[in-house]
Amino acid sequence: MKKLLFLFAICGMISNAAFSQWSPQNSGTAQDFWGIAFADENVGYAGGGPWQFTSSCVIAKTEDGGQTWLAQNPVSMPSCIFGVNALSPDTIFAVGCNATTYYGLILRSFDGGENWTVKNIANTWGFYCVEFPNESTGYTCGWNGRIYKTVNAGDTWTSLSTGTSQTFRRMCFVDENLGFAACGSDHASTNKIYKTTDGSSWALIKNFGSSFIIGGMYFFDENTGVVAGTDGSKAVIKRTIDGGQNWDDVLAGNYGFVLECLHFDGESGWAAGKYGSSNGVFYSSDAGQNWELNFTGLTGTPYSVYKYDTVSFIAGTSGMIMNNIESPSTGLLEIENRSDLIYPNPTSGIMRVNLTSFSNRMNFEVIDMRGSTMLAEYNVEPSEYVYDTSSWINGVYVLKVWENQFKNICSQKIIIN
Repeated sequence: MKKLLFLFAICGMISNAAFSQWSPQNSGTAQDFWGIAFADENVGYAGGGPWQFTSSCVIAKTEDGGQTWLAQNPVSMPSCIFGVNALSPDTIFAVGCNATTYYGLILRSFDGGENWTVKNIANTWGFYCVEFPNESTGYTCGWNGRIYKTVNAGDTWTSLSTGTSQTFRRMCFVDENLGFAACGSDHASTNKIYKTTDGSSWALIKNFGSSFIIGGMYFFDENTGVVAGTDGSKAVIKRTIDGGQNWDDVLAGNYGFVLECLHFDGESGWAAGKYGSSNGVFYSSDAGQNWELNFTGLTGTPYSVYKYDTVSFIAGTSGMIMNNIESPSTGLLEIENRSDLIYPNPTSGIMRVNLTSFSNRMNFEVIDMRGSTMLAEYNVEPSEYVYDTSSWINGVYVLKVWENQFKNICSQKIIIN
């Protein structure tokens, strides 16, 4: 009975602490990041560089879920990367501007960023994003109303007719033919949405006018989509269920900053923004119907957010990369009650967390009976970790241990005396 009650207590505390805080990562550069994407929970890429084009672009790579990043300059000319897409750990596309000629720049690597092929596209000053709904079919968009398409994994790119000369900044494809692209008079005035149903021709489906500027856009299917941005004075998130014809405001509250980016994986997703000292990261678990403020400690302006299963990343100015690893969030998950993860227990000083019985990288948190996180480590090696608990209040605490994707969830009661 005591074990059962303790399990219920743990489940309640897990539910109250469903997310870790966003944690800053060492990206290896102070350059601004404009795009980030992950191929799996470990391998990801962030692209950026100076928007003034005073030096060459930068692409940073992680192979350990963001614990370490290695930054490189894939080309030597003045340039900037604004969008990245990781089809697999080895296959990456990055797009931006070659400032030597002010052509659109497309970089491609098939070996995890060791080598890059370079394509310069005339008739546009650059590209803002790149989308691949499948391995061979991809799209990129940018200045001068340009959207380009490839059907051979980037060997060649063909210009599509959009009927506008405005700047396309955001794009989202549901499948290889159904896609949406957002544009405006410049990159900071994105207020229109175009749609294609055949992967070729585009038509304007929504003009928000001056009442709303789009920072991020995501469509789940042909009918349901979400956009995040600003009405000029506060953060705004809108949602459509009729393919973009009509939009409802779904963000409650008055937040005085601009939402710059948005991304979903399944029905859960993030929107993030900043203006001056005001900033925020919002979370939705129901395909954008409802949102809650999750975090307000961004170290820079976020220009890209990416969610891969239970791991999420934000990239932005001055080399900012922050990550978030979700904790198990419901009492319906199977939790193993362990007795060998903490020693000594009880303790009044040094506490050792022993993860050597696991074979993969793990996450763990220690929370008190109010649900507050006392310490946390994410994506760490299965080793032993030592902490000083002498300043902790006497009482009962709970250790939660889990793998990404909520595998091997374990817990242990800790007594501080």
